[in-house]
Amino acid sequence: MKAALTTLGCKVNHYETEAMRELFVQDGWEIVDFSDLADVYVINTCTVTQTSDTKSRQMIARAHRMNPGALVVAVGCYAQTAPEAVASLEGVGLVIGTSGRKEIVLRVKDALASKADDSYISPLYEMREFEPLSAVRDSRTRATLKIQDGCVNFCSYCIIPYARGPLRSRPLNEISAEVTLLAKEGYKEIVLTGIHLASYGRDLAKESTTLLDAISRASESDGIRRIRLGSLEPLFVTESVAKALAENPKICRQFHLSLQSGSNTVLKRMNRKYSAEEYLSALALLRKYMPDCAVTTDVIAGFCGETEEEHTETLAFCKQAAFARMHVFPFSLRKGTKAETLPGQLPKGIKEARAKELIALGKELTQAYLTAQVGSVVEVLAESGGAGYSGNYIRVKTDVPEGEIVRIQIEGFEGETAFGKRLD
Repeated sequence: MKAALTTLGCKVNHYETEAMRELFVQDGWEIVDFSDLADVYVINTCTVTQTSDTKSRQMIARAHRMNPGALVVAVGCYAQTAPEAVASLEGVGLVIGTSGRKEIVLRVKDALASKADDSYISPLYEMREFEPLSAVRDSRTRATLKIQDGCVNFCSYCIIPYARGPLRSRPLNEISAEVTLLAKEGYKEIVLTGIHLASYGRDLAKESTTLLDAISRASESDGIRRIRLGSLEPLFVTESVAKALAENPKICRQFHLSLQSGSNTVLKRMNRKYSAEEYLSALALLRKYMPDCAVTTDVIAGFCGETEEEHTETLAFCKQAAFARMHVFPFSLRKGTKAETLPGQLPKGIKEARAKELIALGKELTQAYLTAQVGSVVEVLAESGGAGYSGNYIRVKTDVPEGEIVRIQIEGFEGETAFGKRLD
């Protein structure tokens, strides 16, 4: 039997698709490209924007056109928030939400065996426990481990709390076991990820468990040389947290600190839980204890009611923050969120123009950051293709075998790829 899988949306979705792919492989399935003829097509859907819903539906339709006799399986966030609508789409035979994916192979087999004419909506479990999908082997040197799911922040533009449910954390003993296994397999770098990573541990029975405890467990294995963190929230970065991160030599000096806007009035309308001043304080703490760290961020352009003055505030804020990289998105309205009822929806042209300004600024900041790295010495974990990444996530040319770590003094850049002199 042949299975094909594809993903829409965020890095966590991609992680979950790869974990499901591995489950099919373990069961003896042949995995083929999504554009090839398959017996089963699995679409891991996204619902973060209206456009995401549309793209999810289009991918489902594409699978059905490629093989009308195949079982089309819709999983993920769109399937979770609109199961009946998804089930009604032509070709869909099985709908699974954002839980129960660990049993996807069994559910697919049941659906194939039943040969039902109507699509089947698999029970959408109450999302109360963490679903222990195995780590994803991104390459032969780096693996990603999801340790947290769910969000309860209810930002006014975001549907994810409804799609992902409440906070669930992977137990510490499971983190230890997974990391130990990865170390035995020869992995050198672990990426810890989640939907709202900074909230790790709040749901666990043991009081005061935090992301620092998870990092500590992941650091125990001698074979693991690096731990890279997914997106963090500014309020997580206190003096004690920044100090603890700096004292752990395995922590990669690259932090993705979510921003969305540099204007306090926009942040308030977004229902973000921090101010621009608190964000700058978190940034200062990271740089106080780790001066060489790279800080990246996300910014939404043209949120509801955003004035030209508020946009200018965000531009000025980003310049002051001196980000290493910015991911910019024009605001996209999502039905079912509080933002749908907010006044001041901006024309598409204005949103795109402001996004363009922010993207241009981001490129300038990235170039400034990279230029400042000339002369610095970085440790590079070699990957395939004659290059690897430093702890602060600079791509660096190297001729050492994949999996080796080498010290290189950066001498210059070709585009955004560094080159330099090997020191050991």
